[in-house]
Amino acid sequence: LWWNRYGFDCPNLARFAVKVLSQTCSASGCERNWSVFQHIHSKKRNRLEHKRLNDLVFVRYNMRLKQ
Repeated sequence: LWWNRYGFDCPNLARFAVKVLSQTCSASGCERNWSVFQHIHSKKRNRLEHKRLNDLVFVRYNMRLKQ
């Protein structure tokens, strides 16, 4: 395995890998993001520019993460 051979020389990478691999796997974040996108991309808002739409999705998604 690569990790057994080279991983001991990279303590920062090892700590980062443990943090990443310790996170739970779930599709709820994707589903939540899609529902936020659907809410923002309604008929009355369908004339928004693409960048502004992405910014709104980003802000709404992060607000929901704080709750």
